[in-house]
Amino acid sequence: MHKSSQFRTLLLAGLLSLSPGVAFAQGSCLALRWVTLGTAGGPVPTADRSEPANLLIAGDQRILVDTGDGTIDQLARIGMDMRLVRTVFISHLHLDHSGGLGAVIGLRWMNQFPGVLTVYGPPGTKEVVDGIVASMGPPARIGFGLGALPPTPAGSVRAMELRDGQSITLDGGVTVKAAANSHFDHDGKPDPANISLSYRFALGSRSITYTGDTGPSDAVTALASGTDMLVSEVIDLDRLMKEIRERRVDASPEMLVSMQKHLSTHHLLPADIGTIAFKAKAGKVVLTHYAIPGLLSESELSIRTDIGKAYAGPVDLARDLSSFDLGCR
Repeated sequence: MHKSSQFRTLLLAGLLSLSPGVAFAQGSCLALRWVTLGTAGGPVPTADRSEPANLLIAGDQRILVDTGDGTIDQLARIGMDMRLVRTVFISHLHLDHSGGLGAVIGLRWMNQFPGVLTVYGPPGTKEVVDGIVASMGPPARIGFGLGALPPTPAGSVRAMELRDGQSITLDGGVTVKAAANSHFDHDGKPDPANISLSYRFALGSRSITYTGDTGPSDAVTALASGTDMLVSEVIDLDRLMKEIRERRVDASPEMLVSMQKHLSTHHLLPADIGTIAFKAKAGKVVLTHYAIPGLLSESELSIRTDIGKAYAGPVDLARDLSSFDLGCR
């Protein structure tokens, strides 16, 4: 779809969602849609991709999955009313995935939208949310010129920390299962104090599995078993290391070796994605979180070729504000 047509389609979808309680449906089948708000990978800002963030529309639920910087702006671009967003899932606590959470919490409170925002994430999420709430103290004391001080920020948000293997059910029948992945492993061994989560979102018999940031992981493969859509990060290691060597001329050989080891074990190469998708029998693959410098088109052929060595299903390369629907069965 042409970018302008895609934008108009998403804008219409956002405008249709302005009324609370509205659930997109085809007959009796509730919508299950994934929107890639931001597709950048890593903490280096780029001119053409917003930081990692996603919107899941599941029946009448509007759920943010990761909230990189710019999340609020991207929601505005698709016409999404923040009043409808009452749930956030954070995959891990690197700032490229959570840097926009302060705006999501703070602007929602400043507008006095009803209800409590619930932020789910790995251990440490409560500390992050508490810090954001603390930063809202001065504006709470100042007020907004409405003749009375606003309610305390703490009452507008709550944090719920998830563990490996934990499952929860949200309103509207949306189920979510979390699995600890390998993003924070040390030489192949998990770090018990710090975990990065992948999520499987299901509505009825349909499901979307989101890898978040991870390296090759049997846990992620098991989580994605039989999923209709695997939303995965991807890295072009050769191009990225070339760009790092050119940009970081001050880097020592030891630093570069360590960086290459980290990038190849804590993130997913296209061949790794193909293996996961094949073993999980995923219905389709959607790529995002591009740890790829420059034009994505320069890596597309090699990405598709390497994924295709193991996986024969459809592969989509998402852009910012792309939308992916799971049809009714």
